[in-house]
Amino acid sequence: MEKQIFSLDEIQEIYGNSLATNYDLSLLLLRMLGLRVKTYREKAIQSLKLKSGDTIVDLGCGTGLNFPLLSKQIGRKGTIIGVDLSESMLQQAENRIQNLGLDNVKLVQADMSEYNIPSDSDGVLSTLAISMSPDYDRIIKRAAHRLQAGKRMAIFELKRPKKWPEWLVKAMINLLQSYGVRYEHTKQTPWVSMQKDFQKFYMQEFYFGAVYVAAGVV
Repeated sequence: MEKQIFSLDEIQEIYGNSLATNYDLSLLLLRMLGLRVKTYREKAIQSLKLKSGDTIVDLGCGTGLNFPLLSKQIGRKGTIIGVDLSESMLQQAENRIQNLGLDNVKLVQADMSEYNIPSDSDGVLSTLAISMSPDYDRIIKRAAHRLQAGKRMAIFELKRPKKWPEWLVKAMINLLQSYGVRYEHTKQTPWVSMQKDFQKFYMQEFYFGAVYVAAGVV
């Protein structure tokens, strides 16, 4: 059996109080490197084709950075279900919900690979989260199975660019270590799983191939 990158306890430790509290601020590092993180989030959300009143599941929701963007799409009549393993991250997400005055967000503490997506969900989103799980293939397969025909899943993730030299890949990994990124993550291929499990699939690359947004339709 292939060794898991992280155990659930290790993931919770990485995304514990310290990183959870400073996570939003720490994203400045990515922006300083030229990664347009908010733009990539917006593109992933736009690809879901959400409408007012829809229910959207945000897997690995973290501190809830997607919530205001999602709320604009689904309105007050819609529902956001934020799922995350880290209690500390969910506490920060709850703070965001209160600060934004959102009353249509439900938070669930759960392992993404075990969470049962409601069958009446209109879409599934995951940004900078699903590739951290060693069970990403299972998560995507379960999402495709639970969503009804015509519904969508979208992800925004990082990957190893084909043309990057080894030294540059390792340098980027070193910069992202505080987020739990390890060299083994360069072997993760969630977009391949999506292409396999969804009827329609498309993918767009950014930042010289290091960033991608992928979407699939059941």
